Amino acid sequence: MKVVSRHRFPYPNFWGGYLWEGHAWCNVDVYRLGVHVLVVLRDQNDHDGISVNNAIETVARKVREEILAPEGLEGLEVYWVEWSRVDKIATTVHFRDPEKLERPRWLYLSPEGFQKILEDFEAPDQLEAWIREGALELEGWEENTQIYRSHRKPN
Repeated sequence: MKVVSRHRFPYPNFWGGYLWEGHAWCNVDVYRLGVHVLVVLRDQNDHDGISVNNAIETVARKVREEILAPEGLEGLEVYWVEWSRVDKIATTVHFRDPEKLERPRWLYLSPEGFQKILEDFEAPDQLEAWIREGALELEGWEENTQIYRSHRKPN
């Protein structure tokens, strides 16, 4: 069952020791089933910041502090999934140090596997909704492609 959803959850645009210009955010959906919590970090690729993938430790800590702890979910078994709207690829994120949320390891999650996890957390139609939410409108895409081509420098 969905506990909380945050649209455009901001995270520090900081990676590799450098503060990047622009903004960084992702959508966060949190589900709970008994003592298990599923956190889905959805990178919409609609900002100038670094990806959720590249800032995963920072994003996870911020989610734990600002969403999980206030909801009383911090001490439960937390599973992390990162989903890229652009790539339509989901990965499970396992932290080798789960207390500090450090040393992440990503494992590819098939669409069927992701769908099964969402069904287990009582969100059977959520993946399809997210895919539709990020669908490109052909007219706008063609328009942007033409603008890109007209401004592109020849090789």
